[in-house]
Amino acid sequence: MDVLSDVLGKLGIGGSLYFSTELTAPWGIQVPRFENVARFHLAVRGAFWARVEGDDVAIRLDPGDVIFVPGGRAHALTDAPETPPEQLDRVLEETGYPGHGALVYGGPLESKRGGGGFDDADSADGTTRIVCGHLSLDADVDHPLLTELPSSIVLRWDDYAGSSAIDDVFRFIVREVQTGRAGFESVVNRMSEVLFIEAVRFWAEREPEAGFLSVLGDPSLAPALAAVHADPTRRWTVDELARVASLGRTAFSERFRAGVGETPIHYVTRWRMQLAKERLIESTRSVESIGYELGYDSAASFSRAFRKTVGRSPGAFRRNRRTESEGNDVPSEQV
Repeated sequence: MDVLSDVLGKLGIGGSLYFSTELTAPWGIQVPRFENVARFHLAVRGAFWARVEGDDVAIRLDPGDVIFVPGGRAHALTDAPETPPEQLDRVLEETGYPGHGALVYGGPLESKRGGGGFDDADSADGTTRIVCGHLSLDADVDHPLLTELPSSIVLRWDDYAGSSAIDDVFRFIVREVQTGRAGFESVVNRMSEVLFIEAVRFWAEREPEAGFLSVLGDPSLAPALAAVHADPTRRWTVDELARVASLGRTAFSERFRAGVGETPIHYVTRWRMQLAKERLIESTRSVESIGYELGYDSAASFSRAFRKTVGRSPGAFRRNRRTESEGNDVPSEQV
């Protein structure tokens, strides 16, 4: 069982390209905080600086570099560290941005479109070109991995150039945005979702000691975690999971809690409830039926576990999500 894929598959990632830019110095844009989203900014031409809310240091991005802000924190994009940013909504109002095409902001531009690649950091016409993406995440996903992701993930061209997967995705996105072929937004949205997963994997491979990810790399704990994800409806006990891990009960419990941040049984229950939420949203089966599917003896025992973990009953959760879904039928602003 590929545990990381199982977790990422439950995030409900939905991509949305919200603009590309044509910027000339001095310029600065303040992107507001937004819940349950990840945003990325890919440098195509020229360099820019990014400062994420809560971080002391601004990060320079050169052509081919990309910054992800997984938790939707507010952040500023500027031509230089000292340039004060303008709020995004005011920039959109000042420029009359129609919601498609390039966001043109700053002084006069000499349009020089590239051929689908990355240009020099100091572009000949002083233009900074960025592709900005917005990915929605399911608000009901509750997993330790999400709390462990850093305030930003930066992928450097020099680091990923040897990785054909990431390199190909980046170049494909840039090429689609620049050519603007029919259907390019749908293509870019799907590729943005792939890009987010690649970014998390890239970060995970370089942060092997980070919480949940450290458990995935632990030769004893990883099999136990894989067993839970392979058979989440089984009535797991600590003793059974410790045997899978080839560890004593106490040693297993302590190591698991140190890595994941919660007890093994609490993790099992939380993952079951994640599956329960998914089934409550996507099916019309009864609460009792879903509870039985997930290994509970009765609707009452399932409801008690659900309420304790999620904070409300399965029925109330389902009704609330249906109400939210009906309200979301009205198009909303993506930026």
